[in-house]
Amino acid sequence: MMKMSGRIRSCCVALLLTLTSVSAVRRTLNSINDLKSIDFGQAVPMHSILLLHWFANEIDIDTNGVIPLTFDPDSGDYGSHLYYNNERVLDPLPRGYQYYTLGNIYQGTSVDLPDFILQSDEEESNRARIIFRVREQNAGWIIDQVYITQHYETSEYRGTEYDPEHTYKVTTCLLRAIRRFSLEGNNINSLMSLRDRFGSSADDSQIRQIRNTWGKFACLGLFFFIVMQEKYSPPKRNNRRQPAARRNTQSDFVVNIPKSKQNAASDISVNNQVDPSDNITLKVTTGKRGKARITWSKVPSDFLNRGVMVALYKNDQEEEALTYESIGNSESGSYDTSVPLNEGLQVRLHEMRKQFFFWTSVGEEKYRSSEFKNPEAVDITGYDANLQLFAKDGRACARLRVKKSFHDWRSEFKKAWVGFYSSEDKETNNYEWWQWQWATKFKENTDFQDLFYEVYEYESGMTITPGVQIRFILQDEIEKARTPAWRE
Repeated sequence: MMKMSGRIRSCCVALLLTLTSVSAVRRTLNSINDLKSIDFGQAVPMHSILLLHWFANEIDIDTNGVIPLTFDPDSGDYGSHLYYNNERVLDPLPRGYQYYTLGNIYQGTSVDLPDFILQSDEEESNRARIIFRVREQNAGWIIDQVYITQHYETSEYRGTEYDPEHTYKVTTCLLRAIRRFSLEGNNINSLMSLRDRFGSSADDSQIRQIRNTWGKFACLGLFFFIVMQEKYSPPKRNNRRQPAARRNTQSDFVVNIPKSKQNAASDISVNNQVDPSDNITLKVTTGKRGKARITWSKVPSDFLNRGVMVALYKNDQEEEALTYESIGNSESGSYDTSVPLNEGLQVRLHEMRKQFFFWTSVGEEKYRSSEFKNPEAVDITGYDANLQLFAKDGRACARLRVKKSFHDWRSEFKKAWVGFYSSEDKETNNYEWWQWQWATKFKENTDFQDLFYEVYEYESGMTITPGVQIRFILQDEIEKARTPAWRE
């Protein structure tokens, strides 16, 4: 084959019609709806969507549907190289044609690929490939066929062979549709226009959330939403009735506060030496936007007359307050802090020390609460494992604890996933957008020193708020565990 020249941008004549010979490719993707039917994330790596989006927006397509070759695959541009079709996944090549594959992030000048592909955190990100067929025209080389494909999973021990079951031909019509999700159109109006054009169910608030979350990649975020979120399997999105929510038999994890261990209030006597702090209640609860809220009640008038404040500490051992606020003459009330909610936070009641006219500081401690605790884990039915919802820096997170004797849990949970829900009333198919993860993708937390369990965690991007719940789904919609809804 003749050496291809680089950066050829000539306009060529027309796309060559597909050969009539039979290949192993079973499906042709002609539209976004066709793309939505692919099982991205399980059978097909999600990285394939990134690669296809990049490719569609990198190439040129003229008014006749011709795609001129604008890079040099013989030099390894974009991780490309010759593809010899040894597996016979595609049609045999006519004279003058050649197949190339690209997307190998470890080969050649793949650094030409954008960071959002090279830095993908998908474990199988390098399985996805694009194959294209080229032929020489008078004005240069053109691409006349495009496919997305993938290597077999490593567990199948097929080396670098391509999987014909997950090889799809991509038409120029689909490439043009994907090009409308260019990274250049990221304002709200452009996103709403794309939503309407492709019949997306995203409402205005979801569009704004996509814009805020994805920033300059908002069009790519909307593309993901349409292709994966609106018709994704698993989790399957249908109208089947979900299992009824379990009754919450677990006690509230924001507990009533015991008597201060550092102060017996011996200098205050009311009602025949009864300690006035006996009835005080202090709590750390869930405030706005995942921040810690302090609540108090039944603060005796003797304390109020002296002047008291509530202060928040990182934990029971910490001596420096994160924030504090005077409660004035309020026997009961609340204070929304700017401190992200985390396990261990503790609120204490202090006398208010006046300094420099109107400035105040933390004085003698009068009472303290227990540390804030996450709810207990719930068992995963039929398995030596459990699931826990917990807060970390104001975000909803999931913790999977697996017994060390449960050696084949990764195989058993290969298709299991954990979904995040804004309410316990939500059906299983109505998890929050993009807020889920495969159980086998949880990251191990080696900080836990447990003789019997291994601990794995997933930190979502969802703000922890009252009502949030997580569920463990074995496959499709077979629910094996659900946590109690998060309380205030």
